Amino acid sequence: MAHSQSFEAIVLKTYDVGEADRFCILFTRERGRIAARASGARRPTSRLGGALLPFRHVKAELKECSAGWIVAGVARENRQNALKNASLTRRENTHMSVEAITTFTALEEGIELLLRLVTDEGALPEIFDSTLAFIDACHDGVSLASLGYGFALLHHLGLLPGDDELGDFSAIGMHERAYLRSSLAGIFDDPHPECDLNKLMTLKSALLDDHLTTPMKAPEIAAAMA
Repeated sequence: MAHSQSFEAIVLKTYDVGEADRFCILFTRERGRIAARASGARRPTSRLGGALLPFRHVKAELKECSAGWIVAGVARENRQNALKNASLTRRENTHMSVEAITTFTALEEGIELLLRLVTDEGALPEIFDSTLAFIDACHDGVSLASLGYGFALLHHLGLLPGDDELGDFSAIGMHERAYLRSSLAGIFDDPHPECDLNKLMTLKSALLDDHLTTPMKAPEIAAAMA
């Protein structure tokens, strides 16, 4: 019988399967990306379903069997800045707030990029920590957190040119370079008011064009929801 292993994980994506199961894409500190099935998670009496929601930070007990990974148990992680439930929140009148839409779309864009760039298992602790910081920043109302997170992902995957190469690649100035340095350190604040966002967005798009075979879906969703 397979023994369960404990993982610190972020729930990136979930899919409903069968009558009551939930299929989860997890990003773990110990082994990177893992796909796991949670049997019966959608039943009202299940102890799994409440924690296995997108963007949650959890401690997951997983078993590896011939059919893949199975979720044996899960609990929310307790941190000083614990990740909040990122499902769409609603006001009492049931209309979504602008803040909730902004948070959701920023999270969707960042996590889609992570899923597109990291496709295999393998520990990536720096990206794990950056992802936690990114999700926290989104919930703290940082409107452009996904921009900085994109640069951090490219950096940790070795896909971001060095400082000298960036100077040749794009005519970015002092404020743009300061924003990049903060982002690479996992600090996802909004840029300085004098920062040229067009240059940063153009740079990010140009770098991603070499690594994405199809356009990102999240920006289209965000535009439709705006």
